[in-house]
Amino acid sequence: MLALLRDAVDTLGATVVMVTHDPVAAAWADRVLFLADGSIADTLDRSAPDRIAARMAALTAPAAPAGFAGAAGTAVAR
Repeated sequence: MLALLRDAVDTLGATVVMVTHDPVAAAWADRVLFLADGSIADTLDRSAPDRIAARMAALTAPAAPAGFAGAAGTAVAR
């Protein structure tokens, strides 16, 4: 199914907007938009599933307590 959507984009110039929590599915897209609380929190251009999953994990990680100076971590086909 994803290959069919990708083919429609590449051969027909279609635009596909897919909503998913699956980084493997999102990796088929030209651009991935990450939403948090109804707003775009981040974007990635054409990325591998592991990079998408890492960004998803970072965006959903609990926030560090105030004053903590440690390391902080921070789906669309055209």
